[in-house]
Amino acid sequence: MSEKTKLWEDVCKTNPKYTKKANVRGNSITAIAPQYQILQATEQWGSYGSTWGFKQFAINTDLMGKGMVYGQGIFFYPGGEFPITASISLYRDNAMTKIDQDFAKKLETDALTKALSKLGFNADIFLGLFDDNKYVQAMEEEFKDENKKIDSWRKPSLTLDQFNKTLQADAKGIKAVLDRFRMTPEQRKQLETKLNG
Repeated sequence: MSEKTKLWEDVCKTNPKYTKKANVRGNSITAIAPQYQILQATEQWGSYGSTWGFKQFAINTDLMGKGMVYGQGIFFYPGGEFPITASISLYRDNAMTKIDQDFAKKLETDALTKALSKLGFNADIFLGLFDDNKYVQAMEEEFKDENKKIDSWRKPSLTLDQFNKTLQADAKGIKAVLDRFRMTPEQRKQLETKLNG
């Protein structure tokens, strides 16, 4: 790894858990969850707005007659800054009768994705590697442990009352609690002993 490509190599791989197939203007693409991108950037540089983000971001409506709006901004991060532009349809329909109430949010998100991609974030998607099922499977395997951790964060914690009631439950109930709740290693061991005993 070269010092010049260190950031790129640190952020170029994408966890498939945060992607989905989307159709954009008739093209099938792999879309990335924006919050995942923000998490990746936060892991590299800290909180959004403090050491990275947009210094300025202005929405320009000069293209509204054509159904488009565009945004311009300066993206900054610890290694520098650069201008970024993005455009999006103002409307939700081709007939241009229904204004998309979220166009400004979508425009800023699109600009952020473009800015991060210039630095190598999720490069595997932009290089077309997610079009190869074998590559996606390899990424699923690579991120397997991270996804287990994330899935465990989503589980609610087991309360003492729930734990005590579970100790009195049948095997089916104990198994359901083991799958559904986050608990201390001691609680898990005690329940597994009761389940297997």
